[in-house]
Amino acid sequence: MESKDILNKGELDLVEKIKNYSQTGQSAKTKLETDEKVLARVTDGIYRLPGSAIRELISNAYDADAVNVTINTDVPRFQTITIRDDGNGMSIETLVNLLNHVGASAKRSGKGGSLKVTDEKDSSLSLNKKRKLIGKIGIGLFSVAQLTRDFDIITKQKGDDFYLKARIRLHNYSEEYIREKEKEFEDKVSASDENTATGGGDGDVEARGASFETGEVEIWTDNTENIDAHGTDIVLRNIKKSARDQLRSVDIWGQEAAETELESSIPSDDLLNSSKLEKPKFHVGNYFGKDGFEFYDGTDREPELPWNETDKSEDKLLKLYNSVLSLTNVTTNPKLAIVFDNYLNMLWTLSLSVPLNYIEKHPFRYSTKEISDVYIISNKLKGQANRYKPDDKESPIGTILPSLATYDDIDFNVVIDGVKLFRPLKLSGLPKSSGAVKRPILFVGSYSPDLSAVDNQDSGGKISFDAYLLWTPKVIPRDHNGVLVRVHNSSGTLFDETFMKHQVAEHTIKSQLTVEIFVNNGLDSALNIDRESFNISHPHYQIMMKWLHQAIRQVVNKYKAIKKEEVDKNQDSSRNSYDENLSRIVLNSIGRSGLDYSDVSNLYLVDGDKASSSVKGDMSISDLPMESIKIEKNRYLELSGLTTSKSKKSYFIESKTEAIIQVLESYRILNDLSASQRESLIEDIIQIISFEG
Repeated sequence: MESKDILNKGELDLVEKIKNYSQTGQSAKTKLETDEKVLARVTDGIYRLPGSAIRELISNAYDADAVNVTINTDVPRFQTITIRDDGNGMSIETLVNLLNHVGASAKRSGKGGSLKVTDEKDSSLSLNKKRKLIGKIGIGLFSVAQLTRDFDIITKQKGDDFYLKARIRLHNYSEEYIREKEKEFEDKVSASDENTATGGGDGDVEARGASFETGEVEIWTDNTENIDAHGTDIVLRNIKKSARDQLRSVDIWGQEAAETELESSIPSDDLLNSSKLEKPKFHVGNYFGKDGFEFYDGTDREPELPWNETDKSEDKLLKLYNSVLSLTNVTTNPKLAIVFDNYLNMLWTLSLSVPLNYIEKHPFRYSTKEISDVYIISNKLKGQANRYKPDDKESPIGTILPSLATYDDIDFNVVIDGVKLFRPLKLSGLPKSSGAVKRPILFVGSYSPDLSAVDNQDSGGKISFDAYLLWTPKVIPRDHNGVLVRVHNSSGTLFDETFMKHQVAEHTIKSQLTVEIFVNNGLDSALNIDRESFNISHPHYQIMMKWLHQAIRQVVNKYKAIKKEEVDKNQDSSRNSYDENLSRIVLNSIGRSGLDYSDVSNLYLVDGDKASSSVKGDMSISDLPMESIKIEKNRYLELSGLTTSKSKKSYFIESKTEAIIQVLESYRILNDLSASQRESLIEDIIQIISFEG
């Protein structure tokens, strides 16, 4: 099919003007238009956060068969953001079609093959690498409205002797404008109907529908001898203040600026002093000033990162991930919004969202040699998970899945500001636990229901997916507790902590689950326009939700059985370390919350690289379980007024402190405390118990 059969007359004229630029020196200008009224809102920004817009641009690069995407955000200024990929690039016809039909993506129509955007025979696949396409709505490029209204596109296809360039200015959305365009369209329809009735005019106006102007664009070409070059650059200029403020974490750093001076009668360390508000553990710093004269106003605003500038790009995110895991040594369980600033949170979120390799390897590529406890989810009504015992312990777990999907490494790399992204999830080498069940338990399943007897309008068509459910003593970070759904290897929804509205009150076990579902067919139409939420009434979503809830029931049953075996096997005298009456109080509290004694933390006094516990005895710091409660031994003695931790009084104070903390833990009161708040609480408890006034 030729371009004259794809583009309308106005678009063909625009193509000719662009092609003639080298002779005329006149750039082509046109208006940006949407094909649907609702999509006129796109240029007002439909995404919640700047990272969502960047995610969409990365997805566009993936769909264009890019292998490498390099992003420069101008951190920590965020004045200009550049996204560069080495994908297929766009032809003049493709760019003209894109700019004149926002919301009518060639990817999801017959135009895709003709414009060489998609596979010629299957418009759901990319042109060369045959990747399952992520973007199909046609608004991904205009996600930049979340960041700016002023941007450039520089694109080139291999074999072309020119770079195609476009400068775009988006308009503000206006209700008045939409009403005005609707009125114009209605008048055209009326006039067309009258002319048609008298044998003249254009009777096809209504079929074409109204279009809505959303911006202006200027397009030209620059000749080049670099024939083999290919790819697309998107340069976002004049980033909006709202986006810059979010990326610069003004909501965090601005807290100090909002402080009021304390009355002289109020102690400087009073709890109401807002200067006690904690900054993120890791951040990229906060600049003060503007116009090229920025500086870090004080050492506390200088970057605090777990990597050095000299580190390799592929090592930086791994160091960030390991730092998050190590935070379990000082906090109950790190929450990303507390330990990261907005920028690092964005990097983490993008790492979870776009098609990338895992930080270690894909969950289905682990073997039973690495994860010994693997169970297969049953798809039978009231079925139970069955133990997987392969003949070859080194074969990948994914080989047990009946689906034909492959989970090999992805030839797609994203580097943002010198940090190569990986999915920050792994299933082995996780922090140690002192609980009854100390090792991870992996459940895998696959589902592809036969819907052939159901009308497509009722079933939504074919759906198939693979999934794993990982039980661990503690999900780290806490944000990974929930279910994450990937459609064609991509996700914008992140982890749903409700597990798709799972209602059964297994709060403790559910808080120890991480679930990923990999959709191979279907669910596309259940994604809402922002790709960050689902239409929960869609048949595919309902099918997946029911399967997940059934799978969770099997996980809970199997975990309880495993735990009972471990508890029966490991009965020891640890409970007898407590006074009988104190022990009864603690165990009753823990029992009411659905926990066992082995699930709660023990208090350790830390002295150098050694730690001691009245219950667990002495051990090295490196062997401490991740849920341990720690306090420096010298600080403990200072607070308790003792000279030794070996006395009977010390045992009394230590064991009661531990008991109180365990009761608080059973009520989940410690979950949302920061490291310093938790430390202060422990110190207060020690002082109260030690008080003899």
